[in-house]
Amino acid sequence: MPNTTVPAAGEVMPAVEGMNIIGRFSRRPIIVMGDVAMAAAAMQIDRDAASIAASLAMIHGGKYHIQIDHLLGFVLVVQS
Repeated sequence: MPNTTVPAAGEVMPAVEGMNIIGRFSRRPIIVMGDVAMAAAAMQIDRDAASIAASLAMIHGGKYHIQIDHLLGFVLVVQS
């Protein structure tokens, strides 16, 4: 009879929250769940999306709407 129970993610990897990841190219530690780093990354995404919308407006004219969903990892830039 197969084992049908699956442990929760927190039970399997309890130390993930404070774990450092080494950068692929820089070899410097990257803080995974740092509040300041997450806020800075979110602001960078907002700036990048606004830059894309402004570039599209210059090329094609019109106004563009930006929708960002950080939980789904989704960025939408569409002409309004």
